Amino acid sequence: MNVRCNICSIEIDETEVESHIVTQKHLENKSKISTNSKGLDKSVAAMWLKSFT
Repeated sequence: MNVRCNICSIEIDETEVESHIVTQKHLENKSKISTNSKGLDKSVAAMWLKSFT
């Protein structure tokens, strides 16, 4: 199953979620997102993956 990384605007395979969220490109894209101290400081993909364990 493919999931979409909204930070990178790409489709990734569910088995590659953990490796994707630590890539330089993902971290760079994530750092460009402005935050206002609300919400969780976690990747949606990481939270999705954790829900299966």
